Amino acid sequence: MRALISVSNKSNLQQLAQTLVKYNIQIISTGGTGKVLKDLDINYIPIENITGNPEAFNGRMKTISFQVLSAILYNRNSDSDVAQAQKLGIQPIDLVVCNLYPFMEVVKNDKYALESELVENIDIGGPTMIRAAAKNFESVTILTNSDQYDELAKELEINKGTTTLSFRKKMALAAYQLTSAYDSFIASTFEKRLDQCNTTIYLNSTDTKKLRYGENPHQKAWLYKNQLTDEGLAYANPIQGKELSHNNYLDADAAIKSNQDISQINHSIFKSACTIIKHLNPCGAALAKTPLDALKLAWNGDPISSFGSIICFNQEIHEDIPLWLDDKFVEVIIAPAFSAKALTLFSKKKNLRLIPIDPSMINNDQLVVRSISGGFVVQTEDLGLDLEFQTVSKTLFPSEKKELAHFAIMVTKHLRSNAIGLVCDTPEGFALAGAGMGNPNRVISLQEAINKAKENNQTNFSEMVLASDAFFPFADSIELAKTNNIKYIIEPGGSIRDDEVIKACNENNISLVFTGTRHFRH
Repeated sequence: MRALISVSNKSNLQQLAQTLVKYNIQIISTGGTGKVLKDLDINYIPIENITGNPEAFNGRMKTISFQVLSAILYNRNSDSDVAQAQKLGIQPIDLVVCNLYPFMEVVKNDKYALESELVENIDIGGPTMIRAAAKNFESVTILTNSDQYDELAKELEINKGTTTLSFRKKMALAAYQLTSAYDSFIASTFEKRLDQCNTTIYLNSTDTKKLRYGENPHQKAWLYKNQLTDEGLAYANPIQGKELSHNNYLDADAAIKSNQDISQINHSIFKSACTIIKHLNPCGAALAKTPLDALKLAWNGDPISSFGSIICFNQEIHEDIPLWLDDKFVEVIIAPAFSAKALTLFSKKKNLRLIPIDPSMINNDQLVVRSISGGFVVQTEDLGLDLEFQTVSKTLFPSEKKELAHFAIMVTKHLRSNAIGLVCDTPEGFALAGAGMGNPNRVISLQEAINKAKENNQTNFSEMVLASDAFFPFADSIELAKTNNIKYIIEPGGSIRDDEVIKACNENNISLVFTGTRHFRH
């Protein structure tokens, strides 16, 4: 047997070479890899002896040649191919070990890397050899990752120096996955640099984890990590508790994103944000002086729904949080850090997952992809604060309530449409007093928000701010708001009946603000 080794990542190369020597497999190698083998006192045949040509053009030409690719590709089961190979003096290459130039690592380490550096890290010969070997899996073994070297050693040991067809097929699949991801990463990188529209979807993921089950136990589910980054929820490692489930991941992501938005509000005193998520909806949200104040306000916004929820904080958690939660059940807690005392107290709840993530450090500027029958719908993320703030009613919106109004919009945008949020200002902080969501009728969502606030003994409706994720199509919602003494409303505007809505507000001394930005969430 003969093996061709040409690797950019030379990890565990000594282990591999010793395995090949053990089974009398002849080694062919390129310049950089060959130098390492020489330093390890491993005999090899320089690639030039096979190609008949030297490495050229600063390493751009090494392995691409008729002789090398023929030795990999020709069909060993074809008498004519075997005869032609003998006539041409082509000796077979039975094992190819190749990984690729670190284009991905260059981009991840420096997203502003010079184009010339990127170009020099685009591998040409590597993918060519890999695909050739993978195509000829009937006779050739392809290794593309140093993690596979142990598998090869076991395979050779079990099969007395050869590999099985099933092993070669498995390695070929991994090879195609690698080259597919590699080319996709290059394409997506240049697409961004050329500021092109997203004409192609690149999942950029070869790192897959099977989850216990999907949304329901009869559904299968997987977690795919985005190789464009090495941070975020997909890369988080819980420091306590069971593995995250499919639903945990979705709710945790919603908790992080809603917390991130609330944290953008630049209040002089209230800096601690807490969001509580149940089935993708915020059932509690608060911005307060301390994490404990924020937790209490958020939890009391809907104590029943908060049972079995996921909670996210934007500040370090200390022992007062686990003490307050001692008699309460939650699935996951997310925070930038956990104090030693907090961890000790939380350790009593073995199944509780603790995830160290700082919401402010997460980059959510990415595409949102959802599958539909026969395809996908893709959009950019709904990011940032609503900067437009136009009072359209005769009754002016008080400047001292502007931050509360921003809080209202930032919470409501994370509710499922049609969404209504009622928020209040307390001495301890801003809080979600009541919410209605997921209804085809906006009036029903408003009634739900009012009912929830009343359930929680919130009665001072005249000081609350009502936020709507989209415009009011009719004045009926304003009539319901008037009946409950709501005086401050913020919504995007944009209805053909905006005049009727404004008129209803003016007739009832309600202050109405348009933001110009809709926040539907389906």
